[in-house]
Amino acid sequence: MPDLVFLSLRNIFRNARRTTITVFSIVVGFAAMACFGGFIEFSFEGLRENTIRTQLGHLQIYAEGYWEKRVSDLESVLITGPEEVEERIAELPGVATVTHRLTFSGLGTAGNATVNMSVVGVDLEGEQEFSDFEILVDGRPLDPGDPEGGLIGEELRNGLGARVGDWVTVLTSSFDGVINAVDFRVAGVVRSASREYDSVFAKVPIELAQRARETDKVERIIVLLEDTGDLPELLPRIEEILAGFDRKFEIRRWDELAGFYEAVVALYTGLFRVFAGIVGVVVMFSVANTMTMAVFERTAEIGALRAIGARRSTLIAMFLFEGLGVGLIGSGLGVAASWLLAAAVEAVGGIPMPPPPGMTQGFQAYFNLTGAVLLSAFAVTMVATLVSSVYPAFAASRIRIVEALQPS
Repeated sequence: MPDLVFLSLRNIFRNARRTTITVFSIVVGFAAMACFGGFIEFSFEGLRENTIRTQLGHLQIYAEGYWEKRVSDLESVLITGPEEVEERIAELPGVATVTHRLTFSGLGTAGNATVNMSVVGVDLEGEQEFSDFEILVDGRPLDPGDPEGGLIGEELRNGLGARVGDWVTVLTSSFDGVINAVDFRVAGVVRSASREYDSVFAKVPIELAQRARETDKVERIIVLLEDTGDLPELLPRIEEILAGFDRKFEIRRWDELAGFYEAVVALYTGLFRVFAGIVGVVVMFSVANTMTMAVFERTAEIGALRAIGARRSTLIAMFLFEGLGVGLIGSGLGVAASWLLAAAVEAVGGIPMPPPPGMTQGFQAYFNLTGAVLLSAFAVTMVATLVSSVYPAFAASRIRIVEALQPS
């Protein structure tokens, strides 16, 4: 077997020009597939972290029954006194912050303009980690010493025609059904990744939200971790802490709440599979052409090997090893080419990209070449080269000795 592998590797370079062209096509296909996968991985990571660190957190904790009663009887599933729960969870290593929120919807008015608003009441001290990931386009962040300040989304500002320092009145109803109104002064204007979110978003101190709803309870507890990769390890420990309270809670992970993210992942994953399939077909034809030509050129050699007792299985294995060798060489050089392209893109500061549909701003794209991305490209390349070598290998093994040894 070692001799057969060595012979196959020597045969690869018998026609250096053709082998070089074939390897080059594999390298180009591998690098294109890896860089496209790296771009998709970068997009997933950016969207995931933006969604987590501006809106959802890694975990959201609710009172038991929240999702069944959040529309019909929200007041009955609010959380009383969340501080004890937050303190226990915040002691865990890897937890960046724990905070609480109370949300409500209403009609916002500034001057003569009236628009729908989704208001988030936040604990200003616990919300600092989230604020760090919001893009402030005007004004200043919320100050814990300003109980009447508020932030609004950039698109909401345009709808209201409001400026920093203006007062906005939000008309809503309390849990008792009484019409209520609260005022806040626009302290700043922020921009997130979603234009739709920015068109209704407002953030105010939770005390103001509680006054609007006439309650001292909160709707949810938000847990933000230092690293998203720690979530599988910390989730059971947080569940164990919650089980120690008399009250019953339920937990939702960020990916269970981020429907838009899951849709984007499904779309981009499908695109990558189609692209990988196209690259695989191109590699198959390139390698198949090389291997077929090798069989035609070496017909007499194949006949001689058969004449001295070489089995058909030996010929099949020899040509399959040649195909795999070409694939390994191309894949190895493809990894190097992918890293060089990724390094070049990083060196020039990324690739400028326009805002995606529904988003408010463009971004600089990079290639995040993870092990999974490179492994996927390697698997597609090797499967393509192996499959494309099967027919030439069997064709070589079926050549009749007498015909192969006849002079052409």
